[in-house]
Amino acid sequence: MKISVNWLKDFLPSFSPDIPSLVDRLTFLGLEVEEVHETVLPDERVLVGRILEVAPHPDADRLRLCMVDTGAAEPLQIVCGAPNVKPEMLVPVATAGARLAVEDGKPFVIKPSKIRGQKSFGMICAADELGLSGDHSGVMELEEACVAGEPFARYLKADTVLEIAVTPNRPDVLSHLGIARELVVSPSDIAMPDAAPVEFSATGSRVEILDGAACSSYAAIVIEGVKVGPSPAWLSARLESIGLRPKNNIVDITNYMLHALGQPMHAFDLHTLEGERVVVRSDIEGEFMALNQQLCRVEKGMPVICDAHRPVAIAGVMGGLDSAVTEESRDILLEVASFSSSPIRRSARLAGISSDSSYRFERGVDPSLTLPAARSAVAMILDLAGGRVAEACHKGEASPPLREVLFRPLKANALLGTDISEASMQAMLERIGFRVLSRTDEGMNIAVPSFRVDVIGEIDLIEEVARLHGYDNITASPRMAATYPIHRSIPEFFPDFLRSIMVALNFREVLTNPLMKREEAELFSDRVVAALNPISEGLEVLRPSLVPGMLKVMAHNIRHGNRDMRLFEVASSFQTVPDDERASSASLDAFSEKEGLVFALSGSRFPRSWNQPTDGIDFYDALGAAQMLLEKLNLLDKSAVNIYNENTVSIDLPLMAGKKSGTVRVGLVQQLQREVLSRFGIEQDVFVAVLDVSVLEAGFTPVVAYEPPSKFPVVQRDLSFILPGGVSVQSLVDLVRESDGLIRNVSVFDVFERQSGGEGERSVALGLDIADYGRTLQDERINDIVLAIGNSAESKLGAVIRQV
Repeated sequence: MKISVNWLKDFLPSFSPDIPSLVDRLTFLGLEVEEVHETVLPDERVLVGRILEVAPHPDADRLRLCMVDTGAAEPLQIVCGAPNVKPEMLVPVATAGARLAVEDGKPFVIKPSKIRGQKSFGMICAADELGLSGDHSGVMELEEACVAGEPFARYLKADTVLEIAVTPNRPDVLSHLGIARELVVSPSDIAMPDAAPVEFSATGSRVEILDGAACSSYAAIVIEGVKVGPSPAWLSARLESIGLRPKNNIVDITNYMLHALGQPMHAFDLHTLEGERVVVRSDIEGEFMALNQQLCRVEKGMPVICDAHRPVAIAGVMGGLDSAVTEESRDILLEVASFSSSPIRRSARLAGISSDSSYRFERGVDPSLTLPAARSAVAMILDLAGGRVAEACHKGEASPPLREVLFRPLKANALLGTDISEASMQAMLERIGFRVLSRTDEGMNIAVPSFRVDVIGEIDLIEEVARLHGYDNITASPRMAATYPIHRSIPEFFPDFLRSIMVALNFREVLTNPLMKREEAELFSDRVVAALNPISEGLEVLRPSLVPGMLKVMAHNIRHGNRDMRLFEVASSFQTVPDDERASSASLDAFSEKEGLVFALSGSRFPRSWNQPTDGIDFYDALGAAQMLLEKLNLLDKSAVNIYNENTVSIDLPLMAGKKSGTVRVGLVQQLQREVLSRFGIEQDVFVAVLDVSVLEAGFTPVVAYEPPSKFPVVQRDLSFILPGGVSVQSLVDLVRESDGLIRNVSVFDVFERQSGGEGERSVALGLDIADYGRTLQDERINDIVLAIGNSAESKLGAVIRQV
């Protein structure tokens, strides 16, 4: 979003910003400034000129010879190719020696030259040639207040344009007014545009709302006798500063209001509308030609604005080409409305149109701004285009009730780790439009302004306090504690543990979209969950199974020449729950989500090689992979494989539920039918296993439990024992390990055997790791451990320590 600093001053008259400080302030308020563009004024040798004569070029049909008064003793002859030059027109003229910048950043100097045999002593400039905008449709036409011969730069104001990244939860700052609210000391410091004293009728017949869910407020103002023409220079400059091209005064005013106040609006040519009313409805179908000359299909469920016979606008998205305001328009109907986010988002997607209007409605527009913005727009139209207000009608809710949220300063300080006073918090919130309604023992009841559609609960207010106080002003905790878990029953997050096993079994992981076509989903279940607002035609329902997504990946690979695949995915599938199986009447209980593991095999068993057979993968490869997975989870001995037929088996597992035991289905291993594969364009055999992750996790018992490392130094000692014949080394290792709880590890690093007096004896060297989790070990404690090991080994095994 682009914000002009000069435009911002219209709302903050006393605002004189230091640009680097302004950029830092906005960024720390959560409004990241991505780029800063500063206007460079034209060279002093770019003068105001008045065209005296225009004649055809004798040797070029598209060029003209212009005699231009630039304040010198004699007028200059300039060759110009612009289509809009005419006598008495005031234009910017780059005279000899003027330096103009071009797109590659290298300036060029204007010199007298010959163009097709005719002398030219300067250049009449378009806006883009002076770096003022991207408009190259013709030369700039200046206002009559400009004086020929004066430097053009004197009539321009230097401006700075900020490109700000706005997060989706802050639609209130998608305008110059929204940014001004963030910068003020008090809301009363903001200067709003002039408003016309328009009285709206709630009983008029000009407007009818048939879809109240999509449109909560609609104002229609009929203005007769307007004069449509070019906008004044100040309005054009405002729009050009943020990258918009001026069209005519009426359209420019609607664009101005959108970027000034954040309220989209649209103007219709009244005489192109059939009938005496406009209707907001969502129950019709047909074709619609938008303003951008794009032919759209109107479907049921899309809110549209209709006259007596046809749609004239896609509500909140774009108006129609046939009803657009042109220079011939004399009477207009101005629409200012509030539309709900979800229907507009769906309409924009189905129509394939993204506009400045839809961008704001999709995120949320202040519902109480409709009438104030309409009055400001009417005032500007009457001032710049003339005319009179013949009718003003409003239907719907002009000002919805304010939301109230309980805010507890003590909780805010506890969450943020701050000690901000209650008065400071109140002042922060009131500065940006919040208002304290009452106080209780718990805290303050805060009225949320209508433009803050993102603030729903107390945590949102706490976030506002943190943002306004400054995240850099919230000190870090002075104590950082590093804690280690004492024990984990599972080495890691179980789905990730499954992924590591599948990778070890030579499978590759895929990630698929949980949304898919309805016809593909219904191949695997008749209880599919439909998306309320699908983002495209092919993403209509949530997957009821992981298999269709896997098959789409395999089909894609086959089309690109990869026929040998071992793929897996761990993800969730979704289905509706029959009425008689629901736990309650709650809406969420109507749906079920299950995390599963699917793996699929297809193609050759071995990579293509001269010394490997070319056997294809069969059903037993898939079953073997499932059994290897169960083996890694220590579940193979417990599980039971039930044969359905030669192409399908099920795997069951006995589990305890409380004090009761029962058999639970883990999943299926099967060869997919040809009819299913053909729907995905697959002609080779595919074998899949679909397993329930929750059942695998419930039955899994790890052999090795995680033990954290000690934060204190580990002491290592080596002990050498003389071990009598007939005593195993393992028995010595076990005895040493059990001698003291601080012994973490015992390893054998040397064994020497010899014969002595007819009996064999061995010298066994052991390495010990000794660690205490609570403190650093002292020599006395270590010596006690070694002494206890020696006494126990001698008394129980007859082993003697040879050296310590």
